[in-house]
Amino acid sequence: MAKYNVKAKPTITPVTNHQGGIGYAYDAKSELVAILATGIDNKYYEKEGERENRLATSIAEVAKKDKTFVAKALVYARSVMGQRTVTHLGAAELAKVLRGDPLGTRFYSKRIRNGNSGGVVYRLDDMLEIAACYQAKNPGKGLSNAIKKGFKLVLESADEYELAKYQASNRDLSLVDIVNLVHPKPSEKMAPIFAKLMKGELKQFNTVEDKNTKAGQEVAAKVKTGKITKEEAAVELAQAKEDNYAELIKTRKIGYLALLRNLRNILKTGTNGELIADACELLTDTKLIKQSLVFPHQIDLALEIMLAEFGASKAMPFIKALNKAYELAIPNLTELFPNGKTAVVFDSSGSMSTFIKLANKNEGSEASIAKAALIASTLAKGIGADVYHFADTTAQIKFNPLDTVNTLKNQFLSKQGSVGYGTSFNSIMKTLGDKYDRIFVISDMQSGDTPFSKTRAHIYSINIAGYGTTSIKPNNKVYQLFGYSADIYELVKKVEISPLEIIKAIEAIEI
Repeated sequence: MAKYNVKAKPTITPVTNHQGGIGYAYDAKSELVAILATGIDNKYYEKEGERENRLATSIAEVAKKDKTFVAKALVYARSVMGQRTVTHLGAAELAKVLRGDPLGTRFYSKRIRNGNSGGVVYRLDDMLEIAACYQAKNPGKGLSNAIKKGFKLVLESADEYELAKYQASNRDLSLVDIVNLVHPKPSEKMAPIFAKLMKGELKQFNTVEDKNTKAGQEVAAKVKTGKITKEEAAVELAQAKEDNYAELIKTRKIGYLALLRNLRNILKTGTNGELIADACELLTDTKLIKQSLVFPHQIDLALEIMLAEFGASKAMPFIKALNKAYELAIPNLTELFPNGKTAVVFDSSGSMSTFIKLANKNEGSEASIAKAALIASTLAKGIGADVYHFADTTAQIKFNPLDTVNTLKNQFLSKQGSVGYGTSFNSIMKTLGDKYDRIFVISDMQSGDTPFSKTRAHIYSINIAGYGTTSIKPNNKVYQLFGYSADIYELVKKVEISPLEIIKAIEAIEI
């Protein structure tokens, strides 16, 4: 028996996963990315508090060796993945690590979108959330100097529109409170604007909410003075709102997400054909979709709401536009992996039924399996892949590639339960064999069986829930992807060249 030339310890450590099966722990950076990409809301195997603790632990562990990477990962999650709450918590947690470091001021500064540089504050309300989270985590303590300096720079570069839009005067922590905490020195031009803000006299402009509120106040005043009846007021208010939408859409002063939220209101206010045509044109603007960081499933949700509330006949123009917008919300996949055969396999087991909140969505939630089915349908349509789903066993799903992504998603969802509710990763390779060059596996990566079998294919492991283990053993042909955002489709074009592409993308961030 060798005494000195002992066997090398494996770099990948087997662990027990949430189902009691054998899994593999991610390296520290990959686990941090997994949490950031999938958020801190309740999952099937983890409560929100547990995920918050895991995020804090992960940040502390990675920051010991590379706090710059943590800062860049948080900026990447906010500006590229579109995550909000998890980045606010992460930014608050990172404050203790960045004390006395010049990186701190840069990290808490504004993200320059066109220049792809700057910090974690993508919108002014990010400051409010980070500050509120920091105060909740550090009761009785003031904001750190790094946060104050960064926020000061953000405010000094803000314009009147931003200050008016994000003043949050009805919140416990408002923009006025931030100004009082960090003491910005506005330019001569902006000094009067800040004065209005501090007095509560700064009014929003060119927003849907502001214009409709003003219209409501004006109509209400006419009713009060007896100029018009309540019935006449309803008609006048509807026309005023329609005019407001028309102006904002025509001048392109309505944000993409605001447009999505107001599609139902646009239909409710009337049937102005020109207004609807202009709205549809804006919905399918490729540049605007990219700039807005809208997620494809947000467009899908808007489509489902339109269908449920108005039906296909009345909402047809928007249905067509939303279907096209969804296709535009993901990168062009027609040239992705032009050679070889591809399979997409999504998890339809019972644990995938848990409801999770989606990034950039203020209300509602969606099941993990719906998220997985959406990715599956997007990849299937985009690259012509075969589609399978697995639970106790694995089965192929036949589909019409000419159907819309939304139709395919609903078809795939309807298959849940047809192959059981357990989770057998080994059944995947028993069914697929060696006939594919690459396989996408979309799952929460928790199973009760032995780990994923070896295969010659490239494996794209998309962890939809961000748990700390995976049932697919990492190696140089397994590429770890996390959560669901448009950047997945950009990354999969590169990862066969580099399995660490997502880490490289984060390291390329400039702060």
